[in-house]
Amino acid sequence: MRPTLFAAVVLFAGCATPTRTALRPEASAFAVRDYLQTAYETLALAETDTDGHRVRAQLETREALSALGELGGGTRPVPYDGPPTMSVALELLELSAPKVVHNRDAHEHTLKAVAELRAAVR
Repeated sequence: MRPTLFAAVVLFAGCATPTRTALRPEASAFAVRDYLQTAYETLALAETDTDGHRVRAQLETREALSALGELGGGTRPVPYDGPPTMSVALELLELSAPKVVHNRDAHEHTLKAVAELRAAVR
C-alpha cells in the first residue's frame, strides 16, 4: 500500500533536515487530478507564507481543480516522497501544466499558481 499525504506529513513532520523532492518512478501513471490535489493539500501544510504567494497559489490550484470538475478530497496515494513544501507543490504544478492544456481555465489557473510559487521560492 502506498503512503497517503497524511502519512507523508506524519513521517516527515519531525525531520530537521530538508529532503529533496523525489517523484516516484511511477509518478507518470498518476492522473492530473492527483498532481493538482496533492499540490493543493501540500500548500495547505507548507511552511510559512511568503508575501501571500503560497495562499494565492493554493487558491489558483483550487480553481484549476474546480475548472476540471475534480475538486474533492479523500485519501489516495501521492506522486512524491518528501515533506510538504512549496517546492514540492511547485514541482507537481509544473508537471500538471502541460496535462491541462485541453482546459483553458484550468491551464491558466495552473500557470498562475506556478508563477506565484516561483516568486515565493526564489
